[in-house]
Amino acid sequence: MTANHNVPPEIPLISLIHSKPEEVLQALSTVGFIHLDLEGTGITQADVDRTFELSALLHNVPQTERSGSLKDERGNGYFGMKGSLDERATGTDLKESFVWGRYLASAGEKALTQSLPKTMEEYRDEITRFDQRCYEASLRVLDILSRAFDLPENFFRNTHKHDGSNGLAFLNYPALEKPPAGDDIRAGSHKEQNGQPGLQVYLPTESAKKQTGLQLIQGDVDLDSGTWISAPIIPNTVLVNVGLTLEGMTDGLCKANVHRVIFQKSASTELPKARKTIAYFSTPNHEIVMNPVKPGGIIVQKDGASSVGEFFQERVRLAGMA
Repeated sequence: MTANHNVPPEIPLISLIHSKPEEVLQALSTVGFIHLDLEGTGITQADVDRTFELSALLHNVPQTERSGSLKDERGNGYFGMKGSLDERATGTDLKESFVWGRYLASAGEKALTQSLPKTMEEYRDEITRFDQRCYEASLRVLDILSRAFDLPENFFRNTHKHDGSNGLAFLNYPALEKPPAGDDIRAGSHKEQNGQPGLQVYLPTESAKKQTGLQLIQGDVDLDSGTWISAPIIPNTVLVNVGLTLEGMTDGLCKANVHRVIFQKSASTELPKARKTIAYFSTPNHEIVMNPVKPGGIIVQKDGASSVGEFFQERVRLAGMA
């Protein structure tokens, strides 16, 4: 039987219990995404369903209540529909978000002091518990990745000791008042667990894959070639993808592939409906130096290697956001 090389790859299903570490590395070094089975993560489907209920409550908070919970210097709070994740776009992504959980451990903060809208305070413990379960699940993924690189079991876990570096985002794609003129793109192509139907992943051409070096901003990527593949919803899984810091810490082996959220066109008489997504952003401690690792347990002591904090500062500068 001859393989059909024109068929784009699918995002593989990975289990922390049953999958081999090399299968995880294979997925993250090609597609850059995995469907992660909830078994073994410490998160249940009931946890996910309940958190979507809380997300709906958050995004139904009256505008007058949001004034004390707007975006702060830690990146927490409400973000309105301003700008686009696509750094080359001039329009606005039609989505809003509420981010929870970040605190500045590097500045001596030891716990989260984030405010919630008054009507959401009774749910603080529930949100906190789910945030912590996401953190623990992310560490378990990092453990299997450490094994895949033949590194000490806790290598990547130790780079993510501060849960305050991470963020839990409740995303809302509101219903539109009129049909979109073109494709209903709600999050422009960008590099950065997202189970909303409509997520698409960009796979570059073979020649582009051979390019070396880290692409700090997605504007470096040629989106006129390559292929977009869709990420279907699979019950009892979450979608996990490589972020920019992991791409940098693995010398580009793990791929932070560009992705976007685009909803299929509705019938001409039907307006696009509101949709929700929950995302968790796992980020290393900002003081971690990004000496790249390679398979075989190799850690390259690189002269002038950036810390995670410096890496993000440079990304902001290159993207023109500073």
